[in-house]
Amino acid sequence: MADAWHELQNAIRALRKQGDIRVRLAEAYRHLDKVRLKDLPSEVRQDHDWLYTHLHPCSVDSVLTEIRTAVERLSAAQLSEAVHRIVALHTGLQQYQPPAGQAATKRVACNMEKPPDREKPKQLELWNF
Repeated sequence: MADAWHELQNAIRALRKQGDIRVRLAEAYRHLDKVRLKDLPSEVRQDHDWLYTHLHPCSVDSVLTEIRTAVERLSAAQLSEAVHRIVALHTGLQQYQPPAGQAATKRVACNMEKPPDREKPKQLELWNF
């Protein structure tokens, strides 16, 4: 699920950029194409299915070009729906992610059993009067 979360964050970043929504949506979908259905919670799988059905290219020769072509064929309502579903996927996965501070604390706790010896003298110097 971590890979799916990473790709959905990239998709949201692509949608937040300035410029034509069709270009941004094509870039966002390029990230979503890497997300596996089994890595998504059940409540957002229908959003992934909709995006896959409406945007997925038929051949692998030139994926980005085909995605852009598929996006160009979408109506304004379908563009809006695609953006909405990408945001829904992101929101659905967001609830399963640990808070940013909690993840950093866990990494520090796992990587550092005791403080390095070079820091001890500095700490002691602070308390010497």
